[in-house]
Amino acid sequence: MSEPDTTVKTIPDNQDDTGDMDSRAVIGHEVKVQGDLSGREDLIINGTVEGSINFHESNVFIGKKGKVNADVTANTIVVEGEVKGGMRGNEQIIIKPTGRVFGDLRAPRVILNDGCQFKGSVDMEEKSHAPGELKVGNNTANTKQLPNRPLTGGGPKPPPAPRRKR
Repeated sequence: MSEPDTTVKTIPDNQDDTGDMDSRAVIGHEVKVQGDLSGREDLIINGTVEGSINFHESNVFIGKKGKVNADVTANTIVVEGEVKGGMRGNEQIIIKPTGRVFGDLRAPRVILNDGCQFKGSVDMEEKSHAPGELKVGNNTANTKQLPNRPLTGGGPKPPPAPRRKR
């Protein structure tokens, strides 16, 4: 008995007047891939992937029937299916209403749509800058470290808690 074909095929999306071709890799509904995936084109996952996915310069889309048990790194990650593993988006991570994610998210922009399932932590730290610099919009400001001092009791005291009736 021969093994099923698990080849990831590149499908041309469209071609513009310059002859440049946008392409994407598609993992079909009946395909299961085990191992490390990497590439420079967009990836659509409708099947099952176990391992790691590294598409730093491209986008990864997990379809409604897609199941991923892997850490995912991409420019933008969109989840409509299920992901078990950490995700790192250079630009953004979007979890659609049908998406189920069990792992930590790290991206400058994270969108959790109403109805999605998510268990993990979210880190929305922007791309790293030099120490002492703060990026605001298109401007960079210099910052300085303030000394670490404990707070003292100089502020107003909160009112006493209300007494419960017995």
